[in-house]
Amino acid sequence: MAGIDEAGLGPILGPLVVGGMVLAGPAGLSAWEALGKHFCKAKSGRNDRRIRVDDSKKVKTGVHGHKELERTVLTLWYAVHGRLPDTVADLLGHSEGEPDFERYPWYGGIGATPLPRWQDRDALELEAHVAAKSFEQAGLEPLHYAFHVVDVARYNASIREFDNKGRTLFEAGVPVLRTCLRTAQRYRSRNGNGDARMLVVADRHGGRGHYKRHLEGALPKVRIETLLESPSLSRYSIGSWSEILFTENGEDRAFPCAAASCLAKYVRELCVERLNTFVASKLPDIKPTAGYWTDGKRFLSDLGALRRTMPEELLVRIR
Repeated sequence: MAGIDEAGLGPILGPLVVGGMVLAGPAGLSAWEALGKHFCKAKSGRNDRRIRVDDSKKVKTGVHGHKELERTVLTLWYAVHGRLPDTVADLLGHSEGEPDFERYPWYGGIGATPLPRWQDRDALELEAHVAAKSFEQAGLEPLHYAFHVVDVARYNASIREFDNKGRTLFEAGVPVLRTCLRTAQRYRSRNGNGDARMLVVADRHGGRGHYKRHLEGALPKVRIETLLESPSLSRYSIGSWSEILFTENGEDRAFPCAAASCLAKYVRELCVERLNTFVASKLPDIKPTAGYWTDGKRFLSDLGALRRTMPEELLVRIR
């Protein structure tokens, strides 16, 4: 099973990020149940120390939100890659395409930022090592965990091209989808398992219900067939052994989709933090922002004269 989800479609500031995860295992097995000793969808109480894998907005909640989100993402990262990333550059090295950060004054030096940002590294590394073993014990293999960053300039260019946020989001997810399919194909070849099938669960793009034409454009050499298009979900076959399901609240349906949601949110948070740090170095009293529409406009107003020194096309989304 693969999951694809985004963070940052609604804001006026900061990048759009699409995350993806591929998880191999027996058909019908619930990863939340199989990994229940170390992972959960929702905490059972205040003393529940399991790692929460859920919609990123639910994981990143409360005063320790950043810390919990980082714990989730880097533990899963360890399960896939066998180690924690040392720096943001190490993390970004696994992105689908290099983010064009050199043009952005506020991203200068972002790659050197050490990770983890909000967790103790030694403690997290030990916890992640133990949690990673639970995948093997459950008969699951985490194959892939990566993301695609669409910086503001590229986001604006996409909006100008398509005049549609849903289409912009779909195109942002295409590199992630392609890599998920390639990862699954390598797994099938490596294991000599021609019967293995994959389901990709992707969060639905607003009210859009028809994706066949866009999938054909994204995967021109692959046969796409419509299996179902309903008000709540859309399902398509991709070739002979894969299917993709677009559904609302995909992170509630599939562990990999929730994991992808958390990864996308974490990468976006690192970027927005850098913007806030850059501005605070020049305006120490300014209140930081998460970049969403209302507070983002407040932040832009508070920039005052500083805004004229910041490239508008790199700072503000046009929609």
